Amino acid sequence: TAMLRSIDEWWGTRYCLGGSSKRCIDCSAFTRTVLKDVYNVDLPRTAQEQYKSTERIGIEDLQEGDLVFFYTSGRRISHVGIYITNNKFVHAAASQGVSVSDLGDSYWKARYRGAGRIARPVEETTGTK
Repeated sequence: TAMLRSIDEWWGTRYCLGGSSKRCIDCSAFTRTVLKDVYNVDLPRTAQEQYKSTERIGIEDLQEGDLVFFYTSGRRISHVGIYITNNKFVHAAASQGVSVSDLGDSYWKARYRGAGRIARPVEETTGTK
């Protein structure tokens, strides 16, 4: 899928706070860049702003491309990732750079604060198949 191809381009990129390039990237720049590439949507720059700009959905309703949010420090949304499938999400993590984690892992489960869906552009139909 387009999502997996885009993620593959970033795989292993190291994490750095404020980074937004293939040299190093932070979590919200990663989600912003991938979702722009895959769905042509513009997201705000920070995890907290991305949380505020998405429609809340339940964990049981997660679909590929939805965002998952966490409190990793303090009482504000401080981390974001992109849900892919089978309880997995991709993110730029301080410990591993761009990688895949499981929502059920004890670290992420304890810090999970919600999921959000972005408004995606409606594809035009041509009437032909």
